[in-house]
Amino acid sequence: MVKLAASNTDKIVGKRIQQRRKEMDLTVAQLSEKINLSPQQLARYERGENKINFDHFVKIAEHLKTPISWFFIDFDTYPNGSVLNNKIGEQQQSYEMKFTDKQHNDLDARLLQHWRVLSIEQKRAFILFLDTLK
Repeated sequence: MVKLAASNTDKIVGKRIQQRRKEMDLTVAQLSEKINLSPQQLARYERGENKINFDHFVKIAEHLKTPISWFFIDFDTYPNGSVLNNKIGEQQQSYEMKFTDKQHNDLDARLLQHWRVLSIEQKRAFILFLDTLK
């Protein structure tokens, strides 16, 4: 069987898988067991060393309770669908700025993801809560 080389997209998605896994306080071993995948393979996905198998990716997203689209937020694409770049923190002057921008974009995306499923009453309550933080 031919092994396909991991792309830049695989590396970025792998980092997002790792980020989300850690946010849910799961170890590589715990998540890999839930999706019937070896811990070594999951770690290779997270490090961007292996191209991510789509079936595995769907299972990972399901167990992380995260829509697949979240892993691709901030990607630009050519009309044919190939990835042009990932806009997160691109062309910043320092690593710290890149890291901060990426964190903000990821948080914005997560907030939007949750916002879309809230009822109007939940949205009102959330806005009132935010008003108290000023």
